[in-house]
Amino acid sequence: MVRINIIQESQAAGETKALYDEIRDLFGLSVVPDVMKLVSTRPDFTRVMFEGYKAMFGGGVLPRQVKEMIATIVSKTNSCEY
Repeated sequence: MVRINIIQESQAAGETKALYDEIRDLFGLSVVPDVMKLVSTRPDFTRVMFEGYKAMFGGGVLPRQVKEMIATIVSKTNSCEY
């Protein structure tokens, strides 16, 4: 059962497609992570979410991979089911 409408990559056009391309490039993946699709019906929200991710996980002393591992452990500790 789908509870949140999302735009699949095959259906993306315009600004959403451009954002999906940027997201794939940053992550170095062939697909857009599902979490980035959660607000895909609003490209302005998707941009804010993507920029927030880059601000949180980019720069600083620790590499992105370490920051993501910390976020994963914190999510598990807090019983995040996503």
